Amino acid sequence: MTALPHFDAAAISAVVDMDSAIKALKEAFKDLGKLHPRTQVSLGTTDDLLLMPAVTSMGIGIKTVTVISDNPGKGLPLIHAHYLLCDRDTGRPQATFDGSALTALRTPAASGVATEMLAPPEVASLGIFGTGVQAQGHIDAMLSARSSIETIFVSGRTLESTTNFVETANSQGRKILAATPEQAAECDVICGCTSATTPVIPTESVRNGAHINLVGSYSAARREVDTDLITKSSVFVDEREAAENEAGELIYADASDHWDFDLIVGDLSDLCLEKVGRTDNDEITLFKSVGLAVEDVVVAAAVWAAQSN
Repeated sequence: MTALPHFDAAAISAVVDMDSAIKALKEAFKDLGKLHPRTQVSLGTTDDLLLMPAVTSMGIGIKTVTVISDNPGKGLPLIHAHYLLCDRDTGRPQATFDGSALTALRTPAASGVATEMLAPPEVASLGIFGTGVQAQGHIDAMLSARSSIETIFVSGRTLESTTNFVETANSQGRKILAATPEQAAECDVICGCTSATTPVIPTESVRNGAHINLVGSYSAARREVDTDLITKSSVFVDEREAAENEAGELIYADASDHWDFDLIVGDLSDLCLEKVGRTDNDEITLFKSVGLAVEDVVVAAAVWAAQSN
């Protein structure tokens, strides 16, 4: 039996860049395939196994993800992920992919779609919370969505991790600085890319007119902002049912007397179809993403198609 082609991080980035991933997702969300819930299996207090199947007109796929909190202390990645893409018509396996590399591309690309549709047209500053793979990915996606960004402020868990990230990050020629949480939260566009279980973005520092992307939490136990910021914002999500089950910030807010899921303005499909959007310059828009399996199959299919051509 012939071994399936495998796409590692380098092979993926060689054929599909951030601009292409954003474009592919934007088109896909206009004609979304059937969504399938992911299965989350607890491996302990902070560890999980995730199984993420998806079916679209472009293909069939499934991603397996393990999240092991002790791994970084052992010199191992927090997350290991693998992806299998199959032909939509025959079900025949076509290729395997580095699942972490797919996540590193599709999650920021989804935020890029939301930012294209929601952020003010001319923004100058970007605040990044986090210093991992998603932080770099979101720099790439935000600069793709808003090329007017001039300065990037990075707030990490420690000064050391922040300084190391700032020194090595690809800022595409923009000024990049280590920042306090308050400085990062004062930016025109803000991205939460942490695995925090308590809020890290200070509500009082967020200015009117800001756009916020939150991608760090995928369960009720995690959140990057408090309920006050949720209530001040117009909230958009990647998909409503997934958000109700997995968006920690929104689950916390829904349990309060000040916000509920009926206040969600729209999802990525609504945004891409231009059914909803920003309504005025002072509005704070907030996009909460928990990550959808359909995003993986769209990007994996784009990689497969690009290399085939």
